[in-house]
Amino acid sequence: MKDLIAAAPHVRLQRDRVIVVKVGGSCLQKRSELESFCAQIATVHAFGALPVIVHGGGPQADALQRALGEEPRKVDGRRVTSATAMRAVRMSMAGELNTELSAALSAAGAPAVGVCAASAGIAVAKRRPPISTTQGVVDFGEVGDLAHVDPASLLALLENGDVPVICPPASDGAGGFLNVNADLLAAELAIALNADRLVLATGVPGILRDPANPHSLLSVLSLGELRALRAQSALVEGMLVKAAAIERALTGGVSQVHVIGGADPRALLVELYTNHGAGTMVTPDAQGEELSAKSTAQTVTAESANL
Repeated sequence: MKDLIAAAPHVRLQRDRVIVVKVGGSCLQKRSELESFCAQIATVHAFGALPVIVHGGGPQADALQRALGEEPRKVDGRRVTSATAMRAVRMSMAGELNTELSAALSAAGAPAVGVCAASAGIAVAKRRPPISTTQGVVDFGEVGDLAHVDPASLLALLENGDVPVICPPASDGAGGFLNVNADLLAAELAIALNADRLVLATGVPGILRDPANPHSLLSVLSLGELRALRAQSALVEGMLVKAAAIERALTGGVSQVHVIGGADPRALLVELYTNHGAGTMVTPDAQGEELSAKSTAQTVTAESANL
């Protein structure tokens, strides 16, 4: 009862607000984790918020690409997308995982409608030219950078009381497809939907000061502090792309971005409906006592985990 009473102010603040939740494919591999994620989304929906789900599917696409006879390649956390890799992305994400997640959400009580980002012009991308990376100049193949996002069809679903479930690939504007990063897609959709917040559910509990130490969780960061971590090379692999998505969302008008452990069966609800949270909250600027309280509470939790 005390937990419900304490959650009430958060529930009121988020009622009728769009919350974009991006979940990585690694968090959906086990049936138990898929079901716990869906139960949390159903609770958010029941509390009156308007969840929009964006999902990736990296491990699933990797497995299918290997089954098709090609070894996946990634540079700086981004997939090099050959024609075979694009087949794997379309089949695993837009085909199998999107429908599985939509069905599981509906079964949990959140009426979900699965769509590919290429549908109805939701996301249109331009093919990325070869770019400089940590491995030299790389041609990423059938990869696009988002050029336009149209949320009209998603807004219609929300108006109908549905939960949109979106995945790559995006349209190339000419009847073809381009692979886009799901974190960056989620950030652009959060901006276009005027979302109250963006949540990135990933394979780690949040943003870590030391990527090798799971107990070095940073509870609260400003955008400036996030940039400093990147400059210190404290953000590696996939977290580099997430940092870019966080920066894009915050500079585009989203007030808060949260990074949580997607496999934790309580992390989303704890992050959204408690003062102390469960992961990392990133804001444009530090916001005083409320953030300090959350930081202190999670620091105690992290330190206890070390005992």
